[in-house]
Amino acid sequence: MTNDTIWRPYTQMQTAAPPLRAVRTEGTRIHLADGRVLIDGIASWWTACHGYNHPHIQAAVEQQLRAMPHIMFGGFTHASAETLAPRLTALAPGSLEHVFFCDSGSVAVEVAMKMAVQYWLNRGTPGRTRFVAFRDGYHGDTMGAMSVCDPDAGMHTSLRAYLPAQIFAELPRTPQELTALDSLLATHAHEIAAVVIEP
Repeated sequence: MTNDTIWRPYTQMQTAAPPLRAVRTEGTRIHLADGRVLIDGIASWWTACHGYNHPHIQAAVEQQLRAMPHIMFGGFTHASAETLAPRLTALAPGSLEHVFFCDSGSVAVEVAMKMAVQYWLNRGTPGRTRFVAFRDGYHGDTMGAMSVCDPDAGMHTSLRAYLPAQIFAELPRTPQELTALDSLLATHAHEIAAVVIEP
């Protein structure tokens, strides 16, 4: 039995097969209602990279839920964030000295894009609002993040008309392609807020 009131992601509801009914997860396995057990090869869209029900993670989440399930970060702080932030910056390369906490990768890309545009506004250069991104890249499913995903081969091509127009380049693999990228950056320097790169 499937609930018809649920709108499922990345699904054409008229033609999709019924979703698999999960009843339990453990480690890297998903247990289905019909008794089958699946290996989760994509870590629940990258959110369970340590596996399901990891005892250490489960204990930490339960402890945090008992103390404070959530508090907005605007105007507030808390010990968990204050402890984690310097640990993350210690791992970061170069002069990356600050952390902005987000609830998803898409939101992280959105915030980074807004920060880049705001940087140029603060410097008195309001026209630098476009982004350079590489073909075959994927950065998320929010509007700004979709705008820097591959516009031709990506999964958001049907929404192209609604997205901000960005500047796309081939990922350089040779010295000649790197020269072409340098030329593209120079040509559009007056309007580029930042370059978006997949790690």
